[in-house]
Amino acid sequence: MGELRMHALSIIEIRDMFGASTELAGTLRQLAGERFRVAAPQHRQRGLLGKLGPFLKRSAADSPVFPDGMPLPSDWENLIAGRYIAPDRVDVSWQVIDTWVDALDWGTWTAPVAPSGLDDLDFALARAGMPSRYGLRKLMADDPQLTIRPGTGMRVGYSKNQHVLATLASLEQVVDEVDESHRPIAQGLRDFLADIPRWTAEATELNRPAPDLFVVWRDDIRG
Repeated sequence: MGELRMHALSIIEIRDMFGASTELAGTLRQLAGERFRVAAPQHRQRGLLGKLGPFLKRSAADSPVFPDGMPLPSDWENLIAGRYIAPDRVDVSWQVIDTWVDALDWGTWTAPVAPSGLDDLDFALARAGMPSRYGLRKLMADDPQLTIRPGTGMRVGYSKNQHVLATLASLEQVVDEVDESHRPIAQGLRDFLADIPRWTAEATELNRPAPDLFVVWRDDIRG
């Protein structure tokens, strides 16, 4: 099984996370630090070493120990600075990006979708009368052009605000005609996209870019 995750957030605001401004960098550091906080190990000092403790410098053993597979502060600092991400740090770095996007987007929608499920849902929508230019894959057809490549088993894409609104209008016309096996996910997608017009208006009032749709699909659901 896979997981489809959609975020209502401007692609401009996502790209701004890489090579972030001073103000945004502070917010991103705080979010990552809170999400991936690891306590420093507690050591009991004994004997002579205990008595000499105040005169000794802190050793590496006193530093926080990050479990394997968990992002390090250096990972989010590299992302914030817009630096190259080494292949062996891509997957853990996406955990950081997930945290940032979840915290800063207008809303998130997730659904379990198998590898063949993307095409199956598009076929079901087409049979119900939805034009192919508004299919599910079209919602993730544009390249977000980030400074990090997709992680293992990931597909990443986005669609612009106007295309999302057009997709919503088309989906509303056909959702009740989608076959019963695919109707729940089609209705869930319709209900999520139905909030985009409201979020677009709110973004304008706050002088933020209108929310686009940032889409991530993974080939398995991580714990």
